[in-house]
Amino acid sequence: MRQLVLVGFMGAGKTTVGAQLATKMNTYQRDLDQLIEQRLGETIASYFDRVGEHQFRQFETQILQEYADQSAILSTGGGIVMQTINRQILKQSSAPVVYLRTQPEELLHRLKDDLDRPLLKQMDHAAFIKLWQYREPLYQEVADVTIETDQLTPTQIVSEIINQLEMR
Repeated sequence: MRQLVLVGFMGAGKTTVGAQLATKMNTYQRDLDQLIEQRLGETIASYFDRVGEHQFRQFETQILQEYADQSAILSTGGGIVMQTINRQILKQSSAPVVYLRTQPEELLHRLKDDLDRPLLKQMDHAAFIKLWQYREPLYQEVADVTIETDQLTPTQIVSEIINQLEMR
């Protein structure tokens, strides 16, 4: 297996885990947010501020369609599951989808100093929890495997992903 897709809330560790998985599996990592920024020629935060979430999500879908079936580890953005079409793309992809499930309190701890998250700048604690609760079933909908990440290091998460996928 040389391809899979990582999904999860912002701060779940998709980029970090994706890079370690790619090394361990001798394949490439593609980070959807980085691909989007390269294509846009600007940061997601500035694009998001300039054109809004709706237009950003449309562009995100376009990039997801291009990369969903490539032979690589694809780390997605936290909001990838918000669009029905994205969930369909993920479910139809030949790559297994791994949900890095992290509890909201742990996410808030990890993200407390991160100023580069457009949605995080706009919400208080209650809104963050509400968004997590809204997205949780959407991540579950697309996931072939769910990994509970709260008490695990990235290296442990990588091992758990490999173990879970080998058992399938």
